[in-house]
Amino acid sequence: MNKNIVCHFTSAHEYDDVRVFQKECVSLAKAGFEVYLVAPNAKSELVDGVHIVGVPSPSMNPLYRLFFLSRKIYKKTCKIDANIYHFHDIELFWFGLKLKKAGKRVIFDSHEDWPQYVNEIVWLPSFFRRIFYKLLVHQYKRKLHKFDRVVTVSPHIASNMSLYSNCNIEIVTNYPILSSNLNTIERSDYTNRKNVLCYSGTVYRNTCQQEIIQAIQSIDNIEYKIIGKIDPQYKLTLKSYDIRNKVTFIDWVSKSELIELYKKSSIGIIIFEYSPNVGFKQGTMGNNKIFEYMYAGLPIVCTNFSLWNELIVDKYNCGISVRPKSVDNIREAIAILCENKNLAYEMGRNGQYAVFNEFNWDTQKQNLLKIYSDLLFK
Repeated sequence: MNKNIVCHFTSAHEYDDVRVFQKECVSLAKAGFEVYLVAPNAKSELVDGVHIVGVPSPSMNPLYRLFFLSRKIYKKTCKIDANIYHFHDIELFWFGLKLKKAGKRVIFDSHEDWPQYVNEIVWLPSFFRRIFYKLLVHQYKRKLHKFDRVVTVSPHIASNMSLYSNCNIEIVTNYPILSSNLNTIERSDYTNRKNVLCYSGTVYRNTCQQEIIQAIQSIDNIEYKIIGKIDPQYKLTLKSYDIRNKVTFIDWVSKSELIELYKKSSIGIIIFEYSPNVGFKQGTMGNNKIFEYMYAGLPIVCTNFSLWNELIVDKYNCGISVRPKSVDNIREAIAILCENKNLAYEMGRNGQYAVFNEFNWDTQKQNLLKIYSDLLFK
């Protein structure tokens, strides 16, 4: 068996997922590994040096993934004679353990703080949330140490997981891939832009959209573009707050179109509520949107998480942090950046500098390659 064969498998992500495929799998392929990615509803083909193996699925409902799709993914994964297996979803946890029993080396890539994440699933009745939470904690305490490595995206998740088990935890976070598409912005280009606030990504209910929309109602000459998938009922709720028609909803755009939208925006906004999955007031370094805004040269308005304040906002002076549920605090931050375009421009430049020098995938790729090197050649 070729020691350089590795297999990533996922039941919840599309084959071209930014973290799973574009960052991890493609980086491993470029480093000389023979890489396979088993993913739902993908065409089996070679893409950017990665062997995509598709598994048809009639549904991506979480319960269907848990009870049916995960087993299909596992069966397909078993047909690949790899030396290292790397899985990305909690419903694959038990199948990762089966691979360990078969003598394989297995990496569990925990994108979320899963026990806490379960507590936040609003559509799941509280009784079942408690059951799943206790089950996960029990399994973490008994089984987490069996994996060769646990990879996660943020210090707070690594810290929480270390409480459950004495396992090998590594952080490989979601910093953006540097490219030639986004260059530094000329001052005149930025200062002549309209006041356009943007949010991109799935529009969860914990992203404080009501407060943001309320905050901008009293600010003149401002637009807010919300770019991403959104529950139709939640969209209607948000529209009811938009009494001055300042908000535009854009359901989906390509990566290139998103870059063009950033070039026409003046502020990137990312305000999450304090919640268990993001470490309450500590915050997470695993959300890539904050770094995308910075890379695009946009000043940020973000939650005043202690991690974001210490490592990003205060260190690089690249935006303003706010209390997530305070309409007045959010309004004040946005108004400062709209009324002081030169200050906003300098903050945007500072953010770009931070990404070019620290918060980029090249720094994390080295962590990933070291993990694989240690496992393959120990």
